[in-house]
Amino acid sequence: MSLTFNQRIALTAGILLTFFLVLFGSVSYFKTESYLQKEIRAKQMSRMQSLKIDINAWMEPSMRMVQDLSKELVLFAPFNKEEVVPLLARSKKAINAVQVYFGLEDGRMMYDTGKELRRDWYDPRTRPWYSSGISADQPLIADPFVGFASNQFTIAIASPVMVNGKKQGVVAASFYVNKLYRKIKAIHAEEGYAYVVDASGKILLHPDKEMLNLSLAEQTAEFKKMYDYMVKHKEGAYEDHHELMTFGELYNGWYIVVSVSKDDAYAFSNTMLKLFIVMGTLMIALTVMILMKMTQKSLEES
Repeated sequence: MSLTFNQRIALTAGILLTFFLVLFGSVSYFKTESYLQKEIRAKQMSRMQSLKIDINAWMEPSMRMVQDLSKELVLFAPFNKEEVVPLLARSKKAINAVQVYFGLEDGRMMYDTGKELRRDWYDPRTRPWYSSGISADQPLIADPFVGFASNQFTIAIASPVMVNGKKQGVVAASFYVNKLYRKIKAIHAEEGYAYVVDASGKILLHPDKEMLNLSLAEQTAEFKKMYDYMVKHKEGAYEDHHELMTFGELYNGWYIVVSVSKDDAYAFSNTMLKLFIVMGTLMIALTVMILMKMTQKSLEES
């Protein structure tokens, strides 16, 4: 049965309406998806930057105070205990450190409390904070280590002490890692986790202890890509197949990384987009059904 002019117009209008509904729905879907992904990335970046500012707010003034102490100690060479200990004690209070101490190239060790350790029992030159500090030209934060006396995981801000252009020792302020880890742990478990790597990509602080001291560059190919991207850009976001990671360079050259699984990060987005698809499909299906009914009725009447 041939269609009348009006029927052909109705059928054509129905086809065109369906086409434009599909086109509009597709464009809206991809625009909504892009918008939601940008919002999620922006939220993750905001969380990372907030953590970065918090850590830097502790790190920067502490490093400067240790540097100022190293310069002040130069005035007291050859470093008599009676003159040095009061400086260390004053700095401990100012920095709010667990301990402030001074190790020398001749093997002597001075603490803010004035206590002494026998040289044949404790040699500061063999400790991680000293080897890191003596090889540097400016203050640094040594990699976390287990404290000799406290037996606790510790980080130390260390600075070389130069006298007439020659390094005579290292002054350091130590803090339990918990002080820094509390800031990192503030990232709620349901919103992912945070960790710290040094400039070489070695993991220094991580919620999973099995990850400590591992190198990002020596892990999976994805981690190596992420590390290379991180070093190149200093701050930004990176996605692999499973996780969304935001990162930023800290004051001392380390990096803070905030990671969340993509399933968790995009859970709300995926739910909204699925709802959008279902509603769009139903709208198109309902429109087509109505047009078919109208066309069929028109054919019957003719």
